Amino acid sequence: MHKLFLILIVLSTSMMASGQKIATMDRLISKKLIGEGKELFYAGRTSEAMLTFKRAKLKNPKSGEAHYHLSVAQFYLRDYYNAYENAKRSEQLISKKKDGEYYYYMGRIYHTVNLIDSAKLFYELSTDKLGPRISKDYDLDILLKQCDFVNSEMKKGVKNIREPFSGAVNSKYDEYGAVLIYDQKRLHFTARQPETTGNNINYDDQKFFEDIYRADWDQNRKDWVINIESMEDYNTEGFDALNFISRNEKYGLLTINTSATIEKSTSSSEIFEFEVDEEDSSWFIDPIKSESINTSYFEGAATISDTTYDEDENTEQTMIFVSDRKAEKTLTDLYMVQRVNDQWKEAKPLSEINTTGRETTPFITGDGKYLFFSSDGLNGMGGYDVYYCQRINNKWSEPVNLGASINTVHDDTHFQYFPEYKLGTVSAVNDLNGYFSYDIFKVDLSESDFPFVSNKY
Repeated sequence: MHKLFLILIVLSTSMMASGQKIATMDRLISKKLIGEGKELFYAGRTSEAMLTFKRAKLKNPKSGEAHYHLSVAQFYLRDYYNAYENAKRSEQLISKKKDGEYYYYMGRIYHTVNLIDSAKLFYELSTDKLGPRISKDYDLDILLKQCDFVNSEMKKGVKNIREPFSGAVNSKYDEYGAVLIYDQKRLHFTARQPETTGNNINYDDQKFFEDIYRADWDQNRKDWVINIESMEDYNTEGFDALNFISRNEKYGLLTINTSATIEKSTSSSEIFEFEVDEEDSSWFIDPIKSESINTSYFEGAATISDTTYDEDENTEQTMIFVSDRKAEKTLTDLYMVQRVNDQWKEAKPLSEINTTGRETTPFITGDGKYLFFSSDGLNGMGGYDVYYCQRINNKWSEPVNLGASINTVHDDTHFQYFPEYKLGTVSAVNDLNGYFSYDIFKVDLSESDFPFVSNKY
């Protein structure tokens, strides 16, 4: 009996030692996977990084570091609910002193799930840890102001005037840049769906390339129906985005980037314009022939007005577009250029509007008096918000945030205004079955004080 007892003790001790060895090995593997995930993340391969961090978490469920890095990757992939759960768990597991970057990402993640007071606390801790100079690089002053703006907007009891388009328009993939024509019976938009031309994945974000889609309203079904064949001749194997189309569908602006591939990335793209052949409705597409507009940098998201000044039909059109060329500001800025009697003038940055952040997706009314755009460099709800300015005495007024009835704590972009219908469209993050993707929303402006001007096109 005594011998049996000793044998049991030896076996038990051996098993414990073996278990400890396995646990130690799992911790080492987890740490190694975290390192591999960080390399993938910094290389821009966020989806692969997320999967690697998940494996690290499975190997060591008590690794606060694995939870933290997984939450950051999920944040960038717009998987906000899971990012929040893993961030919250990392707080519980990480006992060592946390740095400013950690608090920064905690703030960003809590911000995305509307836990604004907690987000503000994390931003303040991050500011304290990083110091004034470095915290400026993280735009923490802007993020803190955003928290205050969200709280002030929520106190107003703002009515939501947005609803997502129904039917086949929106999916679990990204859709944006909607343009309504033909008395709201046709919708052009840009999407990153698996049916993209060439079926290629972008090197930078591991998502499908963009294609231009057309949807028509089916009166019998009372829903939108995708017409893929209508755009087959115009989409390339690179990025294709519809920026603007005239209300009569005879003129439009595109952004095309055919140099980005699955093997490499590039930030260059060009603005194209098209005219429609009235006989067969085909598009004649050409890049805008102006070195002031198309450069070796990124150009895109263009919008154009049309104003006739006299009976001789001498027209002056105002185009506003996005570029990341070197100017007096940083990141992406808005540029304005005039076309007088079919001649493009010099493009100049909108210095009174551009910030040190990003300005993007402009839309100008047909009379050239009102400009709508998105920015993450102005005081807003979070991410990109939609703003508008008025053209007065050849100068743009101070940008005005459209508020919580349209904007959210996520990115809100590609706002287009259709005064003839008293509505707008906006692209925004939508929670579809727990997966956050960009969807197209219709904005009811019938009770707003928007300037209901007409578009000539």
